[in-house]
Amino acid sequence: MTNPAQENVNEGTSSRANKQKGKVSKRVRSRASSPPCAACKKMRKKCSSDCIFAPYFGSSQGSARFEAVHKVFGANNLSKLLLEVEVAHRNEVINSMCYEAQARLANPVHGCVSTISALQQQVAMLQGELVVVQNQLINTKNLYESLLQRTYQYQQQPNINVVMQPTQSNNLTPSTNSLMNRSFFNPGFDNLAMQTTPSTNNMEPRQFCGLPHFNNDITHLFP
Repeated sequence: MTNPAQENVNEGTSSRANKQKGKVSKRVRSRASSPPCAACKKMRKKCSSDCIFAPYFGSSQGSARFEAVHKVFGANNLSKLLLEVEVAHRNEVINSMCYEAQARLANPVHGCVSTISALQQQVAMLQGELVVVQNQLINTKNLYESLLQRTYQYQQQPNINVVMQPTQSNNLTPSTNSLMNRSFFNPGFDNLAMQTTPSTNNMEPRQFCGLPHFNNDITHLFP
């Protein structure tokens, strides 16, 4: 006779085994139903669960990327390189190799070196322009400071001409002012006046000597 307790234990273990088998079969079905990665599809081989290319070439764009890397570097070299790199850095390695492979296909002679040299030339040109702009900024700043300093000095300097003009006009007579104005506008006025104005010593003998002769000459004109 069978023990009812043993029958219950056997039924429990069998149900657990059936559940585990169902989970395994579901996993197998999901793996079989999932499409292979672009790398395995390109190489025409079965994509296993531990495929090293599946996390990086699983999308629709992964086929073009893997094709470029496969043409330039080869799938075997890529797999060996990924095995030597840590899992956290594999995505960066894949991105750099894909970029270099696409640049090599676009420019078979120089590859990505041409792009790097063009960017370096652009950086050098921009640095030169930056130096020129910095020099212009310094010159403009110095010019502004010098103009500001001159303006401040001009404002602080006393106006001597404005203070002296009223005292000169009050002390001088109108005749002296007119003479000064004439001498200012005509520097040769004094010399001309000295040459044309006769001296008193020369005029006196001419007046006494000439008048009798003048009177004798005109006496016959009167009736």
